[in-house]
Parts: sequence; C-alpha cells; structure tokens
Amino acid sequence: MTTANAHKAIESAILTHLGAGEFSKSWIQSVQKLSNHYVAEPDAISPWREPWAIEALLSYFHPLNQARAERVAAKGEAVGFFKDIEHIIDLGCGSGAATLGFLMTIKSRIQSIELSDHSMSITDTAKNLVHASGFAPKQVTTSHHSIDFYKMSEMQPGTLLLLSYVLTEAHSEKTLELLLSRLPDLEAIAILEPSTSQDARKLQALRPLLIRLGFHLWAPCTHSGECPLLKDSDRDWCHDRVVPHLPPWWEKLEAGLPMKNKTITVSYLLARKRKRPAHAQEVRVIGDRLDEKTKVRQMICRGIHREFLSWFPSRLGGIAENFSLARGDRFESNDNLWSDPKGIDRSREFRQNLTGLEQIEMTRIE
Repeated sequence: MTTANAHKAIESAILTHLGAGEFSKSWIQSVQKLSNHYVAEPDAISPWREPWAIEALLSYFHPLNQARAERVAAKGEAVGFFKDIEHIIDLGCGSGAATLGFLMTIKSRIQSIELSDHSMSITDTAKNLVHASGFAPKQVTTSHHSIDFYKMSEMQPGTLLLLSYVLTEAHSEKTLELLLSRLPDLEAIAILEPSTSQDARKLQALRPLLIRLGFHLWAPCTHSGECPLLKDSDRDWCHDRVVPHLPPWWEKLEAGLPMKNKTITVSYLLARKRKRPAHAQEVRVIGDRLDEKTKVRQMICRGIHREFLSWFPSRLGGIAENFSLARGDRFESNDNLWSDPKGIDRSREFRQNLTGLEQIEMTRIE
C-alpha cells in the first residue's frame, strides 16, 4: 500500500461512515456548528454522540488533523525519533487522525495500537479508518478513558503516547504530570496542539516538566534550554506550516465556509526517555519570511535567545535573489553565520553575505 493509495482508501472509508457517496451540502452547516461549539466552549468534551458532530469531524476536521500529524511524523522520522517504537497509545483519539498521520510515515513498524476516547462510537470509527489505511498492525484495540483516569497495568517497551488536541481540553500542566506519573515506563510522547498563540505557548511551557520527568526533547526543539519565544516575547509561538493533502470533496465543502486552508499549521513536541544521538548543532526556522523594503528577515532557533537571519537580495545578487527558507526548515550551524550580530539579546539579528547563504543551502537537513 502506497501513501497515495492509503489516502484514497481512508477517504472512501470516511464517505462510507458518512453514508454518502459524494459531497453533501449538510456538511457545511455541521462544520460551522462544530466550529462554533469549540469557540464557545473550548474546554468542553467533544460531542461525538451527535450525528452532526461526526459529520463535521470526518468531512472537515479529520483531513486537516491527519495532515498535521503527517507533518509531525515526517519531522520525527527525520531525526530518528521512531527507532524501536512499536506500540502506540492514542489517548483522546477522536477519529484516529493522529494515528493515521503517523502510520503514513512509520507504516509496518508498529505492532499494536490502542485507540482510546470517551465515546465508543468514535473509537469504533477510528478503528475502521485505521484498518482501511492498509497500514494497521494485527493488534488494534479500543478503550474508553479520559486523560484524567487513564492508566495501564503493564507498559510494553517501545510505547509512544500520542496526545493530539487533548491537552487543549484538559488545559492543565498538572493533568499531564499526573498522567505520566501513572505511566512511569513510557518511552516516548508526542503532543500536538492547535497552533494559536495561547495553546502553542502553553505547549512550549511543558518542556521543563517533560525534562524533569526524565524525557529528552527530540523535536522540534534544537536545544533543551529555555524557550526564547517564551522568555523574550509575549506573543510569539512555535509552529510548523504545511500544505495539506485534501480529499476530493474539499473544494465544494470549503466554498461554503468562512475558513480557508491553503496551508495549515501545527504546534508539537516529541520527547523520549532515550537521549537523542549526538548531532551537529542545528538551526530551525521558526518564523515566516518577512520582507522589509530591501531586506529579508526570518526568525530562527538555535538556543535560548530570540534570533533572526537577514539578507539583502538585490544588494547581494546571485543566490540571494532566489534564496528562501520555510518555517520548520533546519540546517547546520556554522560559526561564520553568527559573526555580525545586530541588536540586543532578546532580538538579535545576523546579517548574511553570499557565503553565509551558500553555507546554509549546503547544510540543509531537510
């Protein structure tokens, strides 16, 4: 099964669950209703017993959340995060979008999956979609727990706990600490949260807790020190941007909605008890391109300070004229890149010449 075929199989299974062979205008109203529900009651339990909520979830929110998870899994795979991971617990799984996004990358290496949510009907749906993908292991089970009470009598080695859009409902650092205290032998954790300023900053604030509980940060962070966006800014937040794969009914569905999604964003943390292997000092692009008259500026992360790269395309010419970085890109650090700092520690800017841009281009990690 190829990834493209898996996408088609999942989309076909979604239509089957919706009882439709093609797009239905009723989906537009359901999506708007569920979106309004989340805005009005951001901490409320998702209403998966309501048919309109399931309709909105599968037709609209599932494809977006699966695309977000695929992005996170690809970033994890690039740094070897999934080595020896064989079991997944998807807590608060919803329709299984996060598990499916991860399976698109790690595929047959997974031996078992547990899909857990408060609603039996939604876990059954998630299980069916996981099987439809063609990447399901032999053992796919369901359970019905909230994050406040989940525990296991025995944790299998190589287990990954997947929390996708769960902590935004639990809204408590203490909730996560208590959950992890009930899972002392857990090897790895992946947390995906909405990439709003508030939610993403709450997510980054969990880094010290994970470190204190014996986890090592693998992605997206390039270091384990203080987060510069929390330390030196009141509103910046860390997130990736990606162009999502969207199902064939998307254009008609989105045409009736005020929300448009040519690109989507995701905030995440990947952490393991195992240390990340030694590697060259990395730099991660954490800001979108800012065009300021004749200068281009872009925020990067390589330590505890809030920093920017900048360059002058028309003045430098050559590679500078078409040079571009995308949010989430990584490259290797080089002392020459940091030789001309401008500004103060909380907002340092490093202007690049052609040699610097060429070094970045040659050491791109992905």
